[in-house]
Amino acid sequence: MAIESPRYRVVSKEGKFEIREYEGYILAEVEVQGDYDHAINTGFRILADFIFGNNKRRTRIKMTSPVTETTAEQPEKIEMTAPVSAVASEGGRYTIAFVMPSKYNLDTLPEPNSREIGFRKVDAHTAAVIRFPGYLKKRLAEEKAEELKNWLKKRNLTAKSLFASAQYNPPWIIGPFRKNEIIVTI
Repeated sequence: MAIESPRYRVVSKEGKFEIREYEGYILAEVEVQGDYDHAINTGFRILADFIFGNNKRRTRIKMTSPVTETTAEQPEKIEMTAPVSAVASEGGRYTIAFVMPSKYNLDTLPEPNSREIGFRKVDAHTAAVIRFPGYLKKRLAEEKAEELKNWLKKRNLTAKSLFASAQYNPPWIIGPFRKNEIIVTI
């Protein structure tokens, strides 16, 4: 059984780094207050409840991947010689998101029973990505975001969005076989 993900085309690849052109897609999002792990777990449960039928039509929506997380804070604007941190500190706000299946548009998605859930259309865009295995915890996400920032800087590419953590696997997949990414619009 294949799990749907946003459609993209790889423009260039350099080891674990890629430049991709994404087609548009829709996100179901929830903002959660707390530390990184708490936010991801809480947001995942709220969104999973929605796709498993807790909506006005009681419609089950197929699971897609990845589950993404971004800080709800805006990145600090500083000179290009210094990296920009996109991960919130303890007690920060995070946006957890599920990509909705491509058969839906904003008018055809079932209305959530939870007022915490919102939908957002993401237009076609170009993104830089770093791929890596492991259990995605805050420290690993920060390290990989920093690697991606440095890679972008060496290529004179500019981040135009927050850095998003993306997890593609269910929790029972062991670390070395897990697929994770840090993704940023350029």
